[in-house]
Amino acid sequence: MNISQEDAQASLSSVQNVMGQTHKALSSAYANPLLIMWGLLWIIAFTTTHFYLDYAYYIFMAMSAVGCIGTTVIIKVFHSKAPVKDSSSQKMGWRITALWIFLCIYIIIWLFLFAPFTGLQCNALICTAVMFAYIVMGLWFNNRFMIVLGLFVTAGTLVGFYLLRDYYCLWMALVGGGALFGTGLYIRLRWR
Repeated sequence: MNISQEDAQASLSSVQNVMGQTHKALSSAYANPLLIMWGLLWIIAFTTTHFYLDYAYYIFMAMSAVGCIGTTVIIKVFHSKAPVKDSSSQKMGWRITALWIFLCIYIIIWLFLFAPFTGLQCNALICTAVMFAYIVMGLWFNNRFMIVLGLFVTAGTLVGFYLLRDYYCLWMALVGGGALFGTGLYIRLRWR
């Protein structure tokens, strides 16, 4: 059986297209609800903090708790509905969980190392560390949107930190929360 170069190229292109669509479908299953939820939490936390700065610690702790619980629920729900379950995705899930746990531990270490610091410095450090984790996950999964999102929010954090200190929280609600929410919404609407 002889296959022409054009037929082979068309078949290869078709396979690559299916692989890309599968990659997007798998990525979007978890990514869009998580990004939408965390985007909303960032918007709420930063906007509320702008108006009630004395309660920033409590606001962010409450939003973080809601986010952690929400993340766990979303992952459990989507994992239980997954059409394909394999051991490699479970192992990767534990690696991602470990990444976030260790990141939280290291953020606490860095905060102790760099103390004393202002609330603004603390927040900017946490935001940029979280965006670094987005970039790392984007590299792991070959997802450009995670890399671009991480770089964009990092740049936005730096702009807010250095240029818009009086409006930093509103800026981060718009740029950080808006970028997370908008990316999640885009994935939900476009990657189907």
